[in-house]
Amino acid sequence: MTLLKVNWLSLLMLFCLIINGQSNGNEKQFGFEIGSIVPINYFGAGPLNLKDDHSTITLSSKIGYHFGMIMKTNYSEKFSFESGINFLRRNFKLIGSSNFNGISMNDTSDFGYVSYGLPFKGMVYIQLSKGMFLNTSVGTSLDFYASTVMSNGVYTQNISERARWINGSVLADLGIEWRNDNDGAFFLGAGVNIPVSSIAVTKLKFFYDSSNNPDRYEEVFLRGNFFNLKIKYYLPSGL
Repeated sequence: MTLLKVNWLSLLMLFCLIINGQSNGNEKQFGFEIGSIVPINYFGAGPLNLKDDHSTITLSSKIGYHFGMIMKTNYSEKFSFESGINFLRRNFKLIGSSNFNGISMNDTSDFGYVSYGLPFKGMVYIQLSKGMFLNTSVGTSLDFYASTVMSNGVYTQNISERARWINGSVLADLGIEWRNDNDGAFFLGAGVNIPVSSIAVTKLKFFYDSSNNPDRYEEVFLRGNFFNLKIKYYLPSGL
């Protein structure tokens, strides 16, 4: 069994323990969420323009995605607590170039970095109309990173190692929730995810000639901050 599968099963078991730990008389709703990961240029997460002796490389973030399962405990119509388990894939792009001995070389490559998150959020609602609520939430996530990733372009090489196995993130969401006793609840909104520290250490090379002596760049610490657009669906509480 691969490390990725072991991590996923371990997190699933932990999620089940969290659900059991919330077993009390309050109303509960099980649900699903899916969303896009949109990079934000704050706290060092923007494009990085790197330069070495014979080449330059630009490292930037691309659109990624996340999905997962969620469990919401409703303490009242105006306050809930949510936990869950999420799969996240952040995507990155490399653009390299060199002009060595009058020979121009250009290269583009990309790579994805996978993590799993256990979010914990307090949710406050403001009723807008019958069945419609403004939903605001803040919380944190316990994040687990899968493994090292490697990618090769024509001239570029990237190795991204996890900076640590476990990290934390600050979460905040804002959106609209529609509730129906028979159909469950739908949420449409946006949020931010800001890791407490770097998610990975990236080592880059650019092979500017035929020798085995490439430009070796200083290590880059990836921040991984992102803005997300998400959709959630909660099953009816009676199920």
